[in-house]
Amino acid sequence: MTRKRTKILPAMALVFAALATGRSNAQSPQPVKAHLLTGLIGVKNNSKGSLKVEDGQLHFLHAKETSGISAASIEDVVTGADTQAAVGNTISTISIAAPYESGRFLALFRSKIDTLTLRYRDGDGALHGAIFTMPTGAAETIKKQLVAQGPHTATGEEHNTTPIPADEKSPTKIKAAAIQVEMIQSDETKLPAEFQIALYENLIRQLEKQGGFEQVYRDGDRRAAGAAGLVVLHGTVRGFKAGSEKARKVTTVSGATSVTIHCQFTSPDGNSLLERDVSGKVRFFGGNLRATYDFAKKAAHVAHENFSLPDHKP
Repeated sequence: MTRKRTKILPAMALVFAALATGRSNAQSPQPVKAHLLTGLIGVKNNSKGSLKVEDGQLHFLHAKETSGISAASIEDVVTGADTQAAVGNTISTISIAAPYESGRFLALFRSKIDTLTLRYRDGDGALHGAIFTMPTGAAETIKKQLVAQGPHTATGEEHNTTPIPADEKSPTKIKAAAIQVEMIQSDETKLPAEFQIALYENLIRQLEKQGGFEQVYRDGDRRAAGAAGLVVLHGTVRGFKAGSEKARKVTTVSGATSVTIHCQFTSPDGNSLLERDVSGKVRFFGGNLRATYDFAKKAAHVAHENFSLPDHKP
């Protein structure tokens, strides 16, 4: 009898240990395979990895490294389903360039791949936007886990501001050492969250490359308050047409994607210095979001042509 008990007790211990391990695994969030398209600080665009929400952080595990965003710093979480609910089925199938400049494209078919778009602030209060793709349904799971940690959710109809009315200025060189880029607004024209973030991130990247400013600040960056020679760029969507990559492959006269942004450069106190409507298009081969890259290059060119550093001699 004693020997039987001795054999049974270790077996029962193993059973209970297995049950406890299974319960722990069920409670712990499992990583989700994800593809970062753009916007995560310190991580290259087009990086593959996995996402996991744990201990108040959104963790992106990639190339044996982990990059995190504090849930408390995340302002908005938008899934592909949220975008469709707000915008409709005009972009049921979209393609995103990844990376935008490389000519290699990642097709996103919403029936197979989902998107997760985030807005978050860094330690200086500067606004960033990140876009991830992942298997269908996974974005909603990540969103629920993040919302439980405190971030706000939006459907593309918030964060509206009233553009500052002003007359268009003549294209004369304006002295400016720094520029602060406000988040692109979409007041009347419904714009997918992915496009709004891509417009913002690409615009900042192009201004840093060719805008001619000593410093480019993001929306909300507290360091801009003390910057000398600062101008502020406000962008408002005036027109958006979601084209079809499939149609562009068949014919070059249809399927074009285009977006038009009213760009207003102002002084920090709101006085208008320059206004231009800038359009981004993709007419031939390429993903729909490449239109945001086209816009960013043109907007940076407008800034370069109309602004110069203080005491700059052409």
